This record gives sequence, structure tokens and C-alpha cells, in this order.
Amino acid sequence: MNGIEREKVGPLTLRLWGLLTALAVWSLYLLTIAPTTGFWDTSEYVTTAHILGLPHPPGNPGFVLVGRVWSTLLEFTGLPVALRINILSATLSAGASFFSFLAVARMVAHFRENRHEILVASMVAVWIGATAFTVWTQSNLNEKVYTLSLFVVSLVSYLTMLWVDEADTARGNRLLVLIALLLGLGWSNHTMSLLPGPALALFVLLHRWRAALNPRVLGLAVALFAVGYSVQLLFVPIRSAQNPIIDEADPECTSLVSAVTPKVIEDRFGNTKFSVACEPLALSLIRDQYGPGPITQRQAPISAQYANYWQYFDWQWARSLPPAGRVAASMLFLFLALVGLWTHFRSDRKTFVYAGTLFFTVTLLLVFYLNFKYGYSLYLEEVPNILLHEVRERDYFYIIGFQLWGIYAGLGLVSLWGNWHAQAPRKSAVPPDRTRLPRERPSGFGARHRRAAPILAVAFVPFLFNFARADRSEDTAARDWAYNILQSVEPYAVLFTNGDNDTFPLWYLQEVEGIRRDVTVIVHSYLGTNWYPKQLRSLTTPCEPGVSAADSPTTIVCQRPFDAANAASPYVDAAAPAPTRSIIALSDAQIDGLAPGIAVARDTAFSVSSAVTAAVRGGDSILYPDILVFHIMQQSLGDRPVYFAATAPPVYGKWGLQPHLVRHGLAFKLVNEPLSETEDLVNLREYMPNTISPTWNDRVRTAELLWEVFEVEDVLEWEEWPEPSTQSSIPAQYYLAYYLQGMTEEHLGNAEAADEAYTRADQFGRLAGLGVP
Repeated sequence: MNGIEREKVGPLTLRLWGLLTALAVWSLYLLTIAPTTGFWDTSEYVTTAHILGLPHPPGNPGFVLVGRVWSTLLEFTGLPVALRINILSATLSAGASFFSFLAVARMVAHFRENRHEILVASMVAVWIGATAFTVWTQSNLNEKVYTLSLFVVSLVSYLTMLWVDEADTARGNRLLVLIALLLGLGWSNHTMSLLPGPALALFVLLHRWRAALNPRVLGLAVALFAVGYSVQLLFVPIRSAQNPIIDEADPECTSLVSAVTPKVIEDRFGNTKFSVACEPLALSLIRDQYGPGPITQRQAPISAQYANYWQYFDWQWARSLPPAGRVAASMLFLFLALVGLWTHFRSDRKTFVYAGTLFFTVTLLLVFYLNFKYGYSLYLEEVPNILLHEVRERDYFYIIGFQLWGIYAGLGLVSLWGNWHAQAPRKSAVPPDRTRLPRERPSGFGARHRRAAPILAVAFVPFLFNFARADRSEDTAARDWAYNILQSVEPYAVLFTNGDNDTFPLWYLQEVEGIRRDVTVIVHSYLGTNWYPKQLRSLTTPCEPGVSAADSPTTIVCQRPFDAANAASPYVDAAAPAPTRSIIALSDAQIDGLAPGIAVARDTAFSVSSAVTAAVRGGDSILYPDILVFHIMQQSLGDRPVYFAATAPPVYGKWGLQPHLVRHGLAFKLVNEPLSETEDLVNLREYMPNTISPTWNDRVRTAELLWEVFEVEDVLEWEEWPEPSTQSSIPAQYYLAYYLQGMTEEHLGNAEAADEAYTRADQFGRLAGLGVP
């Protein structure tokens, strides 16, 4: 087809203009790209892509495979793995900009004939969409899998605009089949890729329903959709059977037939759901371990959910401005987007059916469907219970919607510039075949365009006022945090963690950079499953003679050895005998048969060892994960060190272990002997009589870690902590470590060392927003 994409506008075709626009977007993302991993799910996905592991359900094999292939192709560059995956995210978003450019050009060509106006509309729309804050920050740090879904949605949207001009041809049928395949492949990445489905179905049925219901076309489309989705159904159980180091939910099947056989199952709450016959895979597909409730049970008032959406919308256009300026920018871009929507609606109802339905689906309808709790940072006074709030900001779920808001704001801006409202006819000025190359068309810029050109500068508002907050080019905080935690513990340690940010970055450092693989990181929440303890048992089993974990570094073999070459100075010359037993001595049947919990009627002391007593308060319940924590402590003490991350008070606090815990940097060591004060071991209880945190501090070990081992210099150059969902935890933990070290030195009369520690603590306190002087 010799279509509008091949028509020259000035020296270049529209397709080349689209490529140049995408390259500009890509360059912007690369300019601000993160050099390494990040917090939350970033490290999980970088790591699983590197080792072909399985991230949290449903496993996202589409991203894992694309990430692995991409990283392998870029291996010759010598770039760090995390940076390669971040570049993948930037490239996918830039690719989405390219296809969005072509889709916008085809849509606008249905009601504007001037090709220069079409070019400007496409460029401005795509640029604003690409510099919306959430789109930008998901593109220069691969935090999730959503840029791949953004790419799929943009490509599907462009192919849909192609199809509308080819609907009555064999090529049109092939386009529908190709779209079905892409949607199936996209689904293997994330269900977000299916969001064009309602818009596509409505558009095709209203435009050419006979083509859509043609048995041959429909049958082939369904078949190829299934082929695309088969990546999810086949790769996940096959790879799980190979026992990768990260194998979340362990979705292994006894046969591949059961993996593709449809079946109605019940989740753990008794809800009926459609899945497959292989139970482990089925439970992974429906994300059973997360227990999502029905949409009819609202987790927060709908008004609060839309208020949260408005909060995220308000971030998109001028994130670095103070609230008043940011709201003004948001109102401006809301107005421009509404102008763009109205212009499209009144000028070409046909393509608006698709674009308008997609816009509604990924904005207002998606907010209702996702059914989030109260926003992380909203209604904190009205609803102080943090369990009723999301654990973090969730703006990334709306990445496609924010791109479309930007695209329609761009169309609105260009319609004002080109005075489209004064000239746009009621019906489409360009029938369907108008996207084919004509002999002559109106082109160029008239006096009216030149006089109004300054208005187009509004398109740079998001670029100018998001840049400071979106720039991640010097962000090494997550990687440094992981390094500092891992190096806080001794060789072969068991390290209990509490959640994403004290777990996933550590996985990255171990599996991608190969640092401190001897440490067994145990995330407490996963102990509530029956698959995770079994994996830990295998991962910590001593190697048989002649067997080495290095034989297959990406799969679970046996206990991995301590490597002094990547250990911190305190451990390089220390004795590091290999453990003699696994941390879990239970059989599969015993793990499966553990009680879901134990009610403790009165204050009770449980003996962990001859020197360590766990104290549980009357009225508390000891749940399944806590039972396993107790078992692991009993099994490990005397054979390997046991530590709790400083971020894990709920884990050690459940057993009342504070009297037996000693601070080593960013972790607490469970000491298997009576504690008494010395010059090196100080108890700060007299200064913190009401604290529920451990008060013992190993002065020498912590000082060595804080001043000689920890990597914090890059973070300390920041004026503010950039990520709101981690501000109250990560810098605050650094603050506590340095502040308590200052108290320790002051207690011992070391004034100079105390002042140095207090000064460093104040630096982190300001980053944490603690209001320190």
C-alpha cells in the first residue's frame, strides 16, 4: 500500500518524520536513564530476565523472554545488565511513540488535508504523551513490564488505523489476524496488553462486522491469539520444572497437556474462576496467593479512587512545580485534552469509536476495574490505618491512559493553532481512501500558522517541568542499598526480610552481579506459601561430593559457597565454615501439613536455643510464616549466622527477639549467647526506654560498615529523595543506623566520632523528610 506514511512532507516522508520523533523521544529517555536497578519490582524483573526466572504470578514470560534476548544482544557493549534492561524500556516506549505517531497521522488525515498540519499534530501529540511524567519515568527505569504493553497497544492501534482503510480486502483480513496474534503475545507479558480489546471489537463490529465474523478470519484469529498466549501456558511450567533460582509460585505441571487444558477451578476464597487443569499453574494464572477480591467489593469509596487518579493526573504535566503551579498546568492540559477529544469526535466519528473507547477504557473504566485501596499518600488523616492504603503509589498502572491524555492534549493544542474548529467540516473531510497518496493536497504553513506558532511552545511544558523529577541518570540508591544490606551480614547468613525493597534489590545483586550469593535471603511474606520453604530447603542443602552450585548458576542446586573476592573487609579474612545442614528440616508433607496458625492464650516463652528465648504476648496469633521463622532459627543457630534486616520489625517483633539482637549496620544479628556490655558491645536501652526496636549495637562492626563499606556517597548528593513510596523507609533506616552509632560513641565518650555520625544522620534525616535541623 502506498499510504500516507510514504507521502513527503518537506524533505522527508511522514514515516521518516515519525522515526525522527521517536529518536528524539529515545534520546531524551537515554539522557535521563537510570544507570542500574531501582526499588520495588525493578530488580525482580531485571533479575528474572537475566536468569530466565519466574517473577511473581502470573510470571510475565513475555517480558522475561524479550528481556533475556535483548540483554544477550547488547552483551557486546559491556554495559551492566540493569542498564541494558533500562535501555530496553526506553526503546519500547520510543517504539510506542513511533507507532502512535503513525496512528495519529492516519486519524487526523481523516479530517484534515494539509499534510504539514498532520505532521505537526502527530509530532506534538506524541511528544506530549512521551513526556508525561509516568510515561517518562517508566521508560528510563524498567520498573515493571508496562512499557512492553505500551508498545503492543500502540502497535495494535496503528494496525487498526491501517485496517480501517483496508477492511474490504484480503490485506485487511490479514491485519485482523496479525492483531489477534499480537494481543495474545501481549497477554503473555501482562493483561494490560488486552486493553485495546473492547475498543477494537466495537470498532470492527460497527465498521465491517461481516469481516470480523467471517468464519475463516475469526477462526484463524482465535487460533493465533491462542498461539500468542501459549507462551504463558508453556514457557512458565517448562522453566519452573528446571528450578530456576527465582521460581515464584513454582507453577510446575506434571504434563504440558494439563497446562493447556481449560478448567474451572476455585481459588482459596471459594471463588469460581476459569483457568487450566494444572493446579500450580492455574493458581499462578489467577494470582491466588494475592487473593484479589471481586470487583463488587470496593476496597475504597469510588470517590477516593478517582481522587487518587486525579492526584496521579496532576503529576503528569509539571511534576517539579509547587502544588499551585502544578494544578494550573494540569488544568491547562486537561482543557487541551478535552479540546482534542471534542475535535476528534466532531470531525471523524469513525476513528473516534476506536480511540475514544480505548481512551475511556484506560482511564475512567480502568480506575473502577483496578479497585485500589486508598491512595498511598491520600486520606492519611481521615483513614490512618495503613492497611487500608496501597503500599506504594500506583500511577504506573495508568501509563497508557496518561500517554493518551498527552496525545489528545497535543491534538487540542494543534487544533487551536490551526484554527481547526473554524474550518473542520461536520463530516469527515477525507473518506477512508484519503490515507492513500493523492496527486495534490493542501500543504505548507500559511500566515495564520506562523502567527499562532508560539502557542505550540506549550508542548514543551511537560518536558521542562518534569525533567528534574524524571531524571534518573545518577540514581544508584537501590543498588547501593542492596549492597549495604548484604555486606552487613556474615558469611552464609540467613537474612530475613520484610518486603519488596529489602528483598528484590538483594536478589539483583546476588544473581546479576554475583555478590554475596552465600547469603540466604528469606522474604517473610513468601513463607506463607507451601512452595517457598521447599525451595529454601533445596537452596541451603549442603552440596554432595562432586556437586557444585556453580555447575548451574541460574538454577537451584545446593548451598552456594562464600566468595571472599566480593565480600566486604570484615569478612575477607574471617573463618567461614560451610553450613552442615539445610535451614529447613521438614519434608514436603510436613510443610504442607503445618497449621495455619497458633493462638497464644497468655504470655509464653519458646526456647529457640539454650541461650535464645522467644517471647510471645498473650492474645497474639503465631501464623504459618512465623512458625517457619521459628523453625529456621532453631535449625540455623549454631550452624550459620541468623540476621534480620533493619526493615523487618514485624518479623523479629512477632517472637519478641529484641533482647537477643545486635545491630550490624543495616541488619540485626541474632546472638546465640548471653549479651553483656563491653567497649565494643553497647546497650542503648537507657536512652530509648520505650522503643520496640533492638537496642544493642556492635560499635566496631557497625562503624566499619558505616564508614568503610557502605556506598552512600551518590545518595548524599541529592537535595531530596525522589521516590515518595520509599522516602519514609530507606533514608530513615540510614538515619537510624548513623544516629544510633552516634549515640553509642557519645555513650563511650568519643565526642568526635559521635559528631561525625550525627552529621551523617542529619543528612539522611533531611532526605527522609524528618525535619532535622
